[in-house]
Amino acid sequence: MPRRQRALLSPGVRMSSGSAMVAISFWIGMVTGCQDATSEEPTPVPLPVVVDDAGVTACTTAEGWTVELDRARVAVADLEFTIAGETHAAWWPRLADLLVRPAHAHPGHYAGGEVTGELAGSFLLELTPPAGAALGDASLLPGEYQGLNLRHRRADAGDGLDATDPLVGHTAVLAGRATREGRTVRFAASLDVPAGTQTVGGPFTLEVTAKTRRTLGLTLYTVDPSEQNTLFDGLDFAALDADGDGEVTIQPGEAAHNVLMKTLIRHDHWGIVVR
Repeated sequence: MPRRQRALLSPGVRMSSGSAMVAISFWIGMVTGCQDATSEEPTPVPLPVVVDDAGVTACTTAEGWTVELDRARVAVADLEFTIAGETHAAWWPRLADLLVRPAHAHPGHYAGGEVTGELAGSFLLELTPPAGAALGDASLLPGEYQGLNLRHRRADAGDGLDATDPLVGHTAVLAGRATREGRTVRFAASLDVPAGTQTVGGPFTLEVTAKTRRTLGLTLYTVDPSEQNTLFDGLDFAALDADGDGEVTIQPGEAAHNVLMKTLIRHDHWGIVVR
């Protein structure tokens, strides 16, 4: 399972050479003791992961448009679940507090978290109601989880789609309607996320133990639960509907595509709902 390294001290924190040696000697001793006392690795806990539509709600953008999604389909891969600290050493957070003032961030901002859970594979997400498709069982080591990572990809023939399916060759297809002051514009967007792009640090809060029996719902938030920004902020549907026919198509290469695509991959708009 992939793991990320955690720095002993945060950037910009300095210690005297004497203090540093004492702290490092203490840390090495504790690690050695921990390894001697713990002869067995923690047992992974299997938890089912499903597609959840809880985050897909009507939203009002910064530009005053009320947007409702009729359909949202997204191709992703390799879900990772992260904790903010070590799983096997309960003393570590207390030691860290002695050395570094802890940082406070809203859920999902633990981008440097350690990956201790995963559900590998490629997935097609149908995120609008009625969602609920099973993606498989994730394997998570015991610990207090703080974040979700996922990789964006392009849908292809390997997904079992018909060649005429609008999602083939794209990362996401979004369709819905935007209304403001009595005017309604229907839109359809095909989005291409650059290869290798990963969303890191989506909100996911759960303490996992050997006895945990919960379901993890992967959802897309049309409204960022922390800062209340919407998925469609920055889009002026009136300007996009230049011919006034009430229909808008957003394609790769257009400015509107880039605005929407960059918002789609933000960690604020992806998360896990615990059931």
